[in-house]
This record gives sequence, C-alpha cells and structure tokens, in this order.
Amino acid sequence: MARKKIGLYNEETINGSTHQLVVEIADEAFVCMAKSDLTGEIDAFELFSLDKSEQDDWNDIFYEIKTGSSIFNNNYKKVTCYFNTEEAIMVPEKLLTATSAEDYLNLIYGESVRHEVKYEKLIATKVFINAYRVRKAITELLGRQFIIFQTAHTYSNLLNDVMRRPFIDQQFIKLQFYSNHFILAVWKDERFQLIQSYRYNTPEDVLYYLLRIVQQYQFDLSDVLLEISGMIEVETSLMLQLSKIFPRIEMDNMQTSGIFKMAESEYPLHYFTPFYKLSL
Repeated sequence: MARKKIGLYNEETINGSTHQLVVEIADEAFVCMAKSDLTGEIDAFELFSLDKSEQDDWNDIFYEIKTGSSIFNNNYKKVTCYFNTEEAIMVPEKLLTATSAEDYLNLIYGESVRHEVKYEKLIATKVFINAYRVRKAITELLGRQFIIFQTAHTYSNLLNDVMRRPFIDQQFIKLQFYSNHFILAVWKDERFQLIQSYRYNTPEDVLYYLLRIVQQYQFDLSDVLLEISGMIEVETSLMLQLSKIFPRIEMDNMQTSGIFKMAESEYPLHYFTPFYKLSL
C-alpha cells in the first residue's frame, strides 16, 4: 500500500515540456520531484510511504502511486530514477569485469534471478564503480511508464556530493536518515572507507552501528565530524544521545528554495536535503 505522507505544490503548472521528473525508490518510500527546466527549482514534491504486505507487489504499489500522485503521470522529456537500495557495493575499477560485479553481489547478498545488475562510475573519483542490483519488476514497470529514463543509485549521489568538496575532515562520518533506515558513509585521512545502509527501530540501533564504526576505524570521538541530514528531528532522544557522544555534529542544511519554502515552518531545513541533492 502506498500512502502520500507529504505533498508540496506551488501554482506552477507541471508538465513534461517545462519540467523534468526525479524519482527515488526505496523499500519503504517513493519520492517524486518535478524540477523546472527554466528556474532549476523544485516546483512539486511528493513522498509516499510504502506499507507492503505479503499480498502487495510492485504492480499494486505503482498503481496506487499513479492514482495518488499529481506529477508522476505526466509525459516528461527527462526522467531520472534513483534506487535507494542496500544491495550495492563499491568495486575498484581495476577489479571490474563483465561478471565480477554480479559475483560480488551474489556473494554478499545471495543469488537472485529477480534482480538485474547495474553499474555506475562515480563522477568525483575514477577509483570506484558503484555496482548495484534492482528488482526486474521495478525496471519493467518504469519502462512501461516512461519511454526513456535514466537510472542511478542514491549512494553515488551521496558520495559525489562529499567527494567534490574542497575539504573533507580527517575523521568524517555522514549519516543520512530515512523513515526506517539510514545510510552511513565513512572517510578516514580523507580517504573513502565505507558506505552501507542499516535498518533501525530504536535510537540504540543507530548508536550501536556508529560506535562499532568508531571502534573499527579507531576514531577519536573528540575529533570525528558527524554530519547528519534527512528525516530526523533535532529534538529527539537519538539526537540528544548523539550529541553526548560526538562533540562535533553538523546538520547538512539545504538552502530554502522552490517548493521547500512552503515546508520550512513544519520541517527542519535538513529534512529534505538528501532529496533536494538528487536534483542537482
């Protein structure tokens, strides 16, 4: 079942001749954004919560999104679909062959005939290829919905955003929160170390994974920079506990622009940052 949790719209008419569509698909959420070709701003934003039961499949999900969305059904000249899935690995380019990425994915996540493997070179570095896999049912449904669409992975967007910065702290951890999971990325001595998704139910789950990373990479808690963005409120027990453990915390706040100005009074600035950066 797909339920629209957030719908933000301005008075601009959304159509495929003046806008492009950016979609992000995760196990628990589906995001649609209409970006103006003229201004570069987001003119409409929708977030659907996916409460899938054993009886639901992606055909049902797409039908409910098409029924409930005000922007998904337009004929766009450009469509970009991001996959926010955990089944992804960073493969050194020199180790990538026609079959190696699929072998690595099968080794880590198990073999699957229901998935297809995709590859993506990180713009910010020539060292790694992002190899990930997506359910064939999803790409088939996207192919029926759109004549042409581009695919990408949320990990690549996050890594490119950080690695294009002129400076990265010696000990740096990036946390990007969603409703039921978070993405954790790690740099040490300005070198990329890890990116992975973790599901969580309680604040203790997040703290466990973070402290395990701190121990594994022998980080100095007084020196490590923890950057946070996404669907987390500042006034929560989790943020309170994080502030007690990590003296250096920064929120990755986006500049209020486009449709997100409407939500500024209801949501903190960092709430939409991961989605907004998909459109840049």
